[in-house]
Amino acid sequence: MQLFAYANIKWTITRYNLIAFGGALWYNIAMSLKFCTLASGSKGNCCYVSDGTTDILIDLGISATRVEKCLSVLGAAPDKTRVLITHSHSDHVCGLKVFCKKHPTAKIICQQESASAIARQEGIAPLVAHREFSVGAIRVSALPVSHDVPCFGYILSDGSKKVAVVTDIGTITAEQLNALSGADIVMLECNHDVEMLRANPRYTQMLKARILSSHGHLSNNDCAAACAFLAGNGVKNFILAHLSEENNTPELALNQVVASIADTGVMGVRVIAARQDGMSGLFEVC
Repeated sequence: MQLFAYANIKWTITRYNLIAFGGALWYNIAMSLKFCTLASGSKGNCCYVSDGTTDILIDLGISATRVEKCLSVLGAAPDKTRVLITHSHSDHVCGLKVFCKKHPTAKIICQQESASAIARQEGIAPLVAHREFSVGAIRVSALPVSHDVPCFGYILSDGSKKVAVVTDIGTITAEQLNALSGADIVMLECNHDVEMLRANPRYTQMLKARILSSHGHLSNNDCAAACAFLAGNGVKNFILAHLSEENNTPELALNQVVASIADTGVMGVRVIAARQDGMSGLFEVC
């Protein structure tokens, strides 16, 4: 397995693929999964997965215009995009209504537990999927996670490669860790530094308690412990997600996760932090 990250590169040639950003040139010798974060944080979340034929967004919590611009950079067509929704909070769905109006052939997919809330909030009728389903040739597993509304992570596989996206999770269980083990890329919530959150004068005690609860958001400490376990179980690439702009910094999150992985003695692990205000590079797992 190799992971390539492309950022601010118009043309990139690898032994596997020739990729043109902003164009439609995709020459594939080997099967692969491509992954990119469009935005991640409390102001909006969206990421992209593709096997070169099927284009999938996970969540659409940013403006439709911004999503269209990102898809153009990635060479993907909005009208053919499939959108998997993790849960009904606005920072994950607020762009849906406009996106669906502009692109009525795009398909919105969620789990049964979220469907009525999404329909009520966004005025659309999402397709309801089973826990295991297919989008094109990509197999998808929905992973129930602990949050204050029904919420799911997604594990996507082309049969040989696997990526996983798990955000908005208050606590992570041994069963969930086992499900993520062996993935080529894991995008996992790393929301807050506990001491920064507790010291934040702008947050009420009720809000702090919600975030710190088992149905809130994953702390740097808990994310680091999870990443250390996963690194010992075959995961070599991590994207830290949903970092709080008030109660965390990329440096704090990265340093804690990297140190925790280093303590295991596992080598060759890559860790990056996703951004709220911009796309990551395009990662390709071949």
